[in-house]
Amino acid sequence: MPMITLDLSRALDADSRLAVVRAISDLTAELLGKKRELTALAISHAEHWSVGAEAVDDALTAFHLETRVTAGTNTKQEKARYQAAVWQALEALIGPLHPASYIVVSDLPADSWGYSGETQELRHVRAHLVS
Repeated sequence: MPMITLDLSRALDADSRLAVVRAISDLTAELLGKKRELTALAISHAEHWSVGAEAVDDALTAFHLETRVTAGTNTKQEKARYQAAVWQALEALIGPLHPASYIVVSDLPADSWGYSGETQELRHVRAHLVS
């Protein structure tokens, strides 16, 4: 159950947006082991994007992607492979990419977030009480 936000320096057409959503959702499931049916992804674009106090021109796409996961559920190696694969996918789908674009995997404590009104910690405790 990750929550993913992707901020872009430009808007995407509907076909590109769908391709990006599918690619990132698939990579999140495959490389981070997250349930695809619980993966939420929001895409937005900034009207004004700059790097080094200079506007990013239309020749490159700059982005910031943040994937929030429950702390302790992924290894450093899994997160590194995920970042490399997401970069490659975005390069292929919406590139060329500005080199000062960022992919962040944020580890959040299980008691600090959840979905459907329940924390991840509560789900973990409940699962261990039942078994």
